[in-house]
Amino acid sequence: MIQTFYKLRNNVAIYALYLGIFIIGLMLIGSANLEAKGEPEKFKVAMLLPGSISDAGWNALAYEGLKAIEKQLGAEISHAETRTPTDQEEQFRAYALDGYNMVFGHGYEFQDPAKAVAPDFPETIFITSSGGTITDNISPVNFRVEQAAYLLGMIAGSMTQTNKLGVMGGQNIPSVNSTFMAFEGGAKSVNPDIEVSWVYVGNWEDIGKGKELALAQINESVDFIFPNADAAGLGAYEAAEIFNESETAQKEGRMVYTFGANRDKSDISPTVIANAVITPNAFVKIATIVKEGKFKPQIYTFNMLTDEAITLTYSPALKDKVPEAVQKAVADAKAKILAGELKVPQIDFSEED
Repeated sequence: MIQTFYKLRNNVAIYALYLGIFIIGLMLIGSANLEAKGEPEKFKVAMLLPGSISDAGWNALAYEGLKAIEKQLGAEISHAETRTPTDQEEQFRAYALDGYNMVFGHGYEFQDPAKAVAPDFPETIFITSSGGTITDNISPVNFRVEQAAYLLGMIAGSMTQTNKLGVMGGQNIPSVNSTFMAFEGGAKSVNPDIEVSWVYVGNWEDIGKGKELALAQINESVDFIFPNADAAGLGAYEAAEIFNESETAQKEGRMVYTFGANRDKSDISPTVIANAVITPNAFVKIATIVKEGKFKPQIYTFNMLTDEAITLTYSPALKDKVPEAVQKAVADAKAKILAGELKVPQIDFSEED
């Protein structure tokens, strides 16, 4: 009886062992079949930003683009705010080590940190917004809002009462200056007497300094301001609102209007009359190229010609302030741009290292 019990117990143990081996075998076969079928790994996209996604501008639009990549491409996404070259380099490296397929450095200033990290991670694609740095796995994607900025200049040049316009940059860098060149070109195409005041905050966050600079421009009779300064540009909208509510504005019969750069800012300020906008679709386009394995090291350029990844929008509340004749002239110029008949002044980033 006891011998029979031990014999049965030993048989059960053997059966359990065999069953375990069988199950493990099935798991290994299943894993091998998945690899044989080429089941895709999760597409992972990260983004390094030079400022807060709450800036209602450059960083906010990039985050909207990243979320569009998540939704449309089913990507796993992450983002980090990095303000110094050291932080940018460290975060590039961290994302690459974590197996991200693609990492955006959203700004001209991310080129050198990308160059420092990219050679160590040949399987990761590094994309910088703006610039001309190209290596085996680094490419710039230039969101060229110049064509839309040119049209904003036409609006300002046609509507100004003082012939004085203002532009405000966060920093004195080529990607910002190129939009100002286009804006000034558009204004002077319809009004050669235009004078354009260029000022720089010196950073992308100082709203108070942006407000101070804009008020100084307004005091010099500027009646249209085009800020391209991220969060600091919010100061320009505050300055315009303050002036428009002042006794001086009523006395002079003068209003100050502003424009939005990179993102539609019609809901940010009642002074915004039109915008030069980068759409989330622009980010999805470059991510799709990487996901489909079609990436080649080159400059990727998005503008009004690329399915309107860049476009012009009017503020719904102020569009009727723009005379119909001006709207028609802008529409005609846009048609010429889309047809390749009108070349807008801008910096050629392909000539940069």
